[in-house]
Amino acid sequence: MLKIKGIYQLPEEEDGFRILIDESWPENLSREEAQVDLWLKDISPPDPDQLSEGDLRGSADVIGENPGELWRKTALKLIRDTEKEKGTVTFLCSTLQSIKELQF
Repeated sequence: MLKIKGIYQLPEEEDGFRILIDESWPENLSREEAQVDLWLKDISPPDPDQLSEGDLRGSADVIGENPGELWRKTALKLIRDTEKEKGTVTFLCSTLQSIKELQF
């Protein structure tokens, strides 16, 4: 099951694996309070200008995909595998804008 919840709502056991989707860390909230298992920013695709040969771009070229698409597929697989293992994945955000900008 996939859920969406506000980051300032109290964590619950039913949340399962908690993924923060905001680009910046929420103000006045510690990592301990948030109980975030994964911050999507930590696995976001690198800026294409920062890639050099042998990085993600080289891997993507081998399989015929652009780095952004390769990242998207990898992130989706991680979320699906986590959902299968944990039962529930909860996306956490501080604003509706974060949800609108989430692209998979």
